[in-house]
Amino acid sequence: MPPTIARKLAAALGAGAAALALTAGCAGESSSSQPGPVSITVGNQPPQENPDQLKAFNRKIADFTKANPGIKVTGDESAFDVNTFQALVAGGKMPTVYYVPFTEIQGVIARQQAADLTGYLGAGSSVKKINPSIVKVATGPQSHVFGVPTVAYSMGLLYNRALFTKAGLDPDAPPKTWEEVRAAAKTIHAKTGAQGFGAMTKDNTGGWALTTMSYAYGGKIQSDDGRQATVDNPATRGALELYRAMRWDDDTFGSDFLVGYDDIKSALAGGKVGMIVQGADTYTQVVQSLGMKPDDFGLAPLPQAPGGLGTLGGGSVAIVNPRATPEEIKAALKWIDFAEFRKYNDQQAAVAGAKASAADKLPVGAPVLPLFDQATTDRYLTWIKDDINVPREHFTAYFDSARTLPLVPEPAAKAQETYGILDSVVQAVLTRKDADITALLDDAQKKVQAAIDAG
Repeated sequence: MPPTIARKLAAALGAGAAALALTAGCAGESSSSQPGPVSITVGNQPPQENPDQLKAFNRKIADFTKANPGIKVTGDESAFDVNTFQALVAGGKMPTVYYVPFTEIQGVIARQQAADLTGYLGAGSSVKKINPSIVKVATGPQSHVFGVPTVAYSMGLLYNRALFTKAGLDPDAPPKTWEEVRAAAKTIHAKTGAQGFGAMTKDNTGGWALTTMSYAYGGKIQSDDGRQATVDNPATRGALELYRAMRWDDDTFGSDFLVGYDDIKSALAGGKVGMIVQGADTYTQVVQSLGMKPDDFGLAPLPQAPGGLGTLGGGSVAIVNPRATPEEIKAALKWIDFAEFRKYNDQQAAVAGAKASAADKLPVGAPVLPLFDQATTDRYLTWIKDDINVPREHFTAYFDSARTLPLVPEPAAKAQETYGILDSVVQAVLTRKDADITALLDDAQKKVQAAIDAG
């Protein structure tokens, strides 16, 4: 994910997200097993500007302290930023618990910037309940574990249900193919005057979305091992041709072509654009912070062209400061388990957490990609059913697709640089009617390969 998205994801994590099950032996230890008071700091504390999330975060600290009086937890607003992370680590200022995006964890492991957690995870681990492809994200050489995946997302087709209704389209039957997306965009623009379809174009987000589209069209922009750029392929070309057609033939792409992560979400929430490609986890921000009505938020599986590979998946991993002592590592794992995972094993905790979140006007039951097996997920949703305040019935098709639609990881090497290079390709196609897509991809191919070769 782009740096801006990583920061937003990190902020959301401060309010709590689904987490990897830690071991019963480690996470379930009584506080008396600690040799003495232990102090840890935990990142992603929500800022004062998000009072509801901050209240929930502080409540978790209070509850944790009550259950673990031998551990002192202090919140820290540090959130991942690709431009400052190295300095944070080098300066010894990284919190004990810190979150990094999926795209960064393997680099963090290679640079020895995260503690090896393997020896602290006992035989009671619930890792087998987690999607194996997600568990693998935080696994290093010799199958050692260096992080706890805490949230995962997949890209989907987000749409404004109110605009669909206004345009005479059925909001319960969103497009399933890219041809249907194009047709719906035409109808929305003709009947409502709103922009039918929109895409991000700057701050690495344009390349991120184009990569997602490439997967859906059947191709990747890098080899699986990250050694070879494969940007110049028929799938990426097909995605750009769709952009070109909606922009220049249909006039359904609007007139602003310097669009960032927050811009596109604001446009969706405000009814200015009908459809976008974005992560399902967008729900919380557009509803809670941008004022979109819950019933207006539409979420559908990412359409697939013939031969489509699936949808891009990503997320965040909790790591522990490599300078942490064994006692601090144990305390950090206890915190992660308590703050993020307890609700999936403890009905009382699940209900209490859901009621508190609902009272704080936070979404309960928001759409996310399940980390766990269906039985664990369904059990949790049954426990909290009386407090769910999200219209999950609108997202049935997305939830169903999460079980079958393959997740394709982000590029293995230089993902951020790759996305930045592709930003300019997207901008060129949307701003120049005579843009040569073949030449643009040939140039991007060379630049991405050079970035990979530079290490």
